[in-house]
Amino acid sequence: MNTKELLLSVLMSGPATGYDIKKVLENEVSEVVDVTISNIYPALNELAAEGLVSCERVEQENRPNKKVYAITDAGREVCLHALMTSPARHRLRSEFMFILSFAPYLPKSRAAELLEQRLAEIDETEETLRTLGKGEGPLAKGALLPGQKFCVGLGRALLEAERSYIRENSHWLLAPDRDVEPVMELAAH
Repeated sequence: MNTKELLLSVLMSGPATGYDIKKVLENEVSEVVDVTISNIYPALNELAAEGLVSCERVEQENRPNKKVYAITDAGREVCLHALMTSPARHRLRSEFMFILSFAPYLPKSRAAELLEQRLAEIDETEETLRTLGKGEGPLAKGALLPGQKFCVGLGRALLEAERSYIRENSHWLLAPDRDVEPVMELAAH
């Protein structure tokens, strides 16, 4: 999905300010899909010009005015069309896995560091998903829709499986005997 379609999908949950939308994209949507945050406001303006969102300026006392965006019926149709026709690819892209594929050439301490960092990231992401699972977050309106609940549960299951795999198999990367001498050690010879 492109940025505009992602914005429309966020607004399917209800009206929101640009700031709220940005937080959802950064903290929730970015955990699931690649998101470009830099062009949110221009994209919202384009969506408004196309009649896919409405924009209401709300005056605030002692604070700058804010704009609240809401999806229109036409925007809902465009969003649903995108959801119906976009390919539902599931990709596994991971710099973590790429670097670890070269673990035999790295000092064991680097492999251990990467594994520890990934386990910490898993814990952090799981906490985000727990929060989502409770229907909390910048745009939360309470209980999750069944599809959202399914995705949160699937995400948590994948993270738990990854954690278990790392813990059960890290010895492959950290074993004292190796098939290949690490490049870092070879350079010292």
